Formats: sequence, C-alpha cells, structure tokens
Amino acid sequence: MERIDYDPEGGNYLPVTRRETGNTLVVAGLIMLIAALGWLLYARWDIRAGGELMLTSFIVDVATALGLMVWGFRKRIRQKT
Repeated sequence: MERIDYDPEGGNYLPVTRRETGNTLVVAGLIMLIAALGWLLYARWDIRAGGELMLTSFIVDVATALGLMVWGFRKRIRQKT
C-alpha cells in the first residue's frame, strides 16, 4: 500500500513506497556505521578518561545503526512480495 505525502511546493502528491522507506533506513544505518568507525578511531586515540562512557555510546550507536539496516532490509523484502 502506498502512502501519499504532502508536497508544500505545489499540488504534487508523491507516493512513498515501503521500498523507498527501506532504502532510506539502510542508507541512514550505513552513515551511522561510518560515523561510528570515525568515533571509534577518535575515542581509542585521544580519550583517556571516560572510556567506558565512550565505549557504551559507541555500542549504542552501532546497535541502532544495525537495527535501522535490518528494519530497512525487511521493508524492502516485504515490498517485493
């Protein structure tokens, strides 16, 4: 089922499919994983105090990114069937 979104620039109403939503979630997850890699390099190199907090934040970031990617892949698979 397609959802209709409002386009504020005119009367163009564009359908948003599950596949497009899934692709967006996968891309968001990939961006978060790339950011987490940079964060991990910085945290291991520069931060001495508060290492546990940074490691916990890193784990939460990676878990969220992987969750978004799995959610996106599931939406894409549901659209194909």
